[in-house]
Amino acid sequence: MDYLNEYAYDAQVAGLYYAISHTNNGFQVTLTGYSHKLEILLDTVIAKITTFEVKADRFYVIKELVIKEYENYKFQQPYQQAMYHCSLLVKAGSWPWTDALEVLSVLEPEHLSRFYPQILSRIFIEYYAAGNIESNEAEFMIQHVEDVVFMGTKPLSQALFPSQHLTNRVVNLEKDVTYCYTKEGMNPSDENSALLHYIQVSIFFQVS
Repeated sequence: MDYLNEYAYDAQVAGLYYAISHTNNGFQVTLTGYSHKLEILLDTVIAKITTFEVKADRFYVIKELVIKEYENYKFQQPYQQAMYHCSLLVKAGSWPWTDALEVLSVLEPEHLSRFYPQILSRIFIEYYAAGNIESNEAEFMIQHVEDVVFMGTKPLSQALFPSQHLTNRVVNLEKDVTYCYTKEGMNPSDENSALLHYIQVSIFFQVS
């Protein structure tokens, strides 16, 4: 996102918006705007992702911003902290922000330079298209992304088998068992408190 800042203004003037955000299992690219120009926007964003190179000066600036973002977790409202700790308990692959902060303290540009190609080398891609875009247009854009990532003389990645795909997993709580966790607020100057009551419901679908 930082490297695309110069492109952002022109895209917004043209009624196009994009975002690249991280998820538990990777990252998500979101494009919105006029459908007849989305293909151009997608091409630009994917090109930046696949040719990404770490710039040391920008790395340290963004590193400091991320450190401050994590440190601000302790100043969140109690109900936000309660939801955060609940997600740590039930969602697989969730890590405390304190762990991330500890890693950030020793992270250097060369670490990201070595790690980024590894991210791209073993990926799978999921797509979702909605709005007035035609199905053949969506399929064309999907094919373009796959051609860039999986095809060519030097493919960036080898497509994973379905069994290797990562999925969001939630701890299956036992029936008729109650768990109670207490956690002291991280902001000592905040006298408020919160109670989060989490109920897990199983839904079964029968296809006939």
